[in-house]
Amino acid sequence: MVLILDDLGTNAHQGKMALALPGPITYAVLPFTPHAQMLSELAVTLPGKEIILHAPMANMANLPLGPGGLYPHQSEAEFKQVLRHSLDSLPMARGFNNHMGSLLTQQVQPMRWAMEVARERDLFFIDSRTTAQTVAADIAREARVPVLERQVFLDHQIDSAAIEERFLHAVAVAQREGEVVVIGHPYPETLAYLEKGLPLLDELGIQRVTASAYLMQEAEMARLANASAVTDSALSLTTE
Repeated sequence: MVLILDDLGTNAHQGKMALALPGPITYAVLPFTPHAQMLSELAVTLPGKEIILHAPMANMANLPLGPGGLYPHQSEAEFKQVLRHSLDSLPMARGFNNHMGSLLTQQVQPMRWAMEVARERDLFFIDSRTTAQTVAADIAREARVPVLERQVFLDHQIDSAAIEERFLHAVAVAQREGEVVVIGHPYPETLAYLEKGLPLLDELGIQRVTASAYLMQEAEMARLANASAVTDSALSLTTE
């Protein structure tokens, strides 16, 4: 299980509570928020924690994005400048994902620009899949940017029973498919549930890893598979 907690940076208390949760977690931090720097600097001192940029992207409801907002009307130069500025504000970020983005992640050209910045900085991307019409993950793969896609939202409904249902669904996905990418938020209800729910994963034999650790494992498996294929091909040639 890869667990990502979005929207860190606006609330210091909730952010610190999120960082206190046990085990590996990836935290998506909103740029230029009051506590973004403090929480990011604290996170990287803690074992198993990592930071990514939670990049604000244009949405279908036209909700305001605040500083660091990425929009379809921006030129390539402006778009990349805004994204680079956000990343510069969080130099410890290992990658980025989309905050909102139901409009922008449907747009091919802006997503290509985003992945060009990811490539130049050796970052990964996580598609939060805020719309079924997203092309972001496909564009990331096309650009050879390491990418994950959200499979389960924990707290679309901010209710303890609903959060538990989604968590158990995530467990079922992990058991069935061998992996699951989960996104939640530092809501009090979510944090309270995770504090008691996360230790259960060990009992169920579900390993938690950060996004970067999972992608490194995935890349190593692909490298080994490729090396094995090359060896098999070479052996085949020598026996012919």
